[in-house]
Amino acid sequence: MIRLLTTIFAAFFAASVHAIDLKSVRSSADQDSSRVVLELSGKPKFSHFNLNNPSRLVLDINNLSTRTLQSLDSIDDSRIKRVRSSARGNGSRLVFDLSGDYRSNVFALGPKGRYPDRLVIDVVGYVAGEKASVRTTSVSDTAEPPVEKRDIVVAIDPGHGGKDPGASSYGVVEKKVVLQIAKRLARRFQSEPGYRAVLTRDDDRFIVLKDRPRIAREAGADFFVSIHADSFPKNRNVRGTGVYALSLRGANSELSRWLQNTENADDLAGGVDLGDVDNDTRQVLLNMSMESAIRISKQAGEGVLSDLKDAGRVHKKHLGLANFVVLRSPDIPSLLIETGFLSNRSDAKRLSSSREQEKIAAAIFEGIKRYFEKSPPANTFVAWRKQNAGKRMTIEVKRGDTLSEIAARYGLSLQALKELNGLETNVIHLGQKLEVPVSSR
Repeated sequence: MIRLLTTIFAAFFAASVHAIDLKSVRSSADQDSSRVVLELSGKPKFSHFNLNNPSRLVLDINNLSTRTLQSLDSIDDSRIKRVRSSARGNGSRLVFDLSGDYRSNVFALGPKGRYPDRLVIDVVGYVAGEKASVRTTSVSDTAEPPVEKRDIVVAIDPGHGGKDPGASSYGVVEKKVVLQIAKRLARRFQSEPGYRAVLTRDDDRFIVLKDRPRIAREAGADFFVSIHADSFPKNRNVRGTGVYALSLRGANSELSRWLQNTENADDLAGGVDLGDVDNDTRQVLLNMSMESAIRISKQAGEGVLSDLKDAGRVHKKHLGLANFVVLRSPDIPSLLIETGFLSNRSDAKRLSSSREQEKIAAAIFEGIKRYFEKSPPANTFVAWRKQNAGKRMTIEVKRGDTLSEIAARYGLSLQALKELNGLETNVIHLGQKLEVPVSSR
């Protein structure tokens, strides 16, 4: 018993001795991100996670005393509504109530120069009209790295799945074919620096229509593309690919009407019904979010259609407009791609070919990528790379570096890095000088 009490007392005493205090708080913000820097009296032991509805960042600092947290009240930021704190064991829990679905990143920095241990909280997301502002001290003097540039997130939605096989003909089933194409498309985005792919389903399972845009939204998607391979039994000669963007007024052709009715019939109620909101809210949604999303969708869609024309036959030379449920997200630009018609024997054979699937995936990828390379969202690596295009710097190879890791770090393909430096092999050596773009991940 005495030994147990001694152990408990020693543990308590050690925890008390090693508790750290919050010495000061600094914060800054611009259009792309907000940063909060907690200056601490010692090294923090921390973990963090995000919660939705409402959006929150929860930060547990297991060795932070609660007695010096009053200074958190001084944070004034458009992305951070308030910071709540409470005791949690021998440490503290900080809850950052966010004003939107922003991405967050938390990391620790050790003492450097006149700066003590620090915990840095980045909240990333574009806010129109936000001017650069700094409180307490200048950002240039903080010796903290720039805010990490995020990836452009593309949500890829293979249509149907599970109990819903979709169209089928000539032994080809839509749910299987579109999943194969979607995975090929995802691999292309995943291997491209500055992009990240999210699949609404990666296996044979059923997802209701209303949940597909939700999955994209929860992943922070910048773009949503739904992949289909339909059937048009009215005319089995109809063949080729087609690209569709949202039209709030409905379809612009008989074929568009047929397709949207086919896709929406089983789950029409699952879409975003703008008719349920009051007139003022409806006006705001339509004029702001929807107008912007539809504009981007059409611009990207024209590019995708152009690349699909080069990859094979298209059944419609112009971008189609239809009121598909999965395209009705007011905040995410979206396209629906009809990769072909299984009611046509030639298309069914083509969509069964891995080579043709790869050509279709490549065309969709190039079309979407070309739009974002021209008009990248703020605070993304692609935007940063575009801003610094052509600028180079020299780095020195350090112990443990590999050529592929350096390429990824600076947003280059391995081949591009080799060509930039006139390298014929992947072999590099310690101290070697390499030219790279100024923008790094």
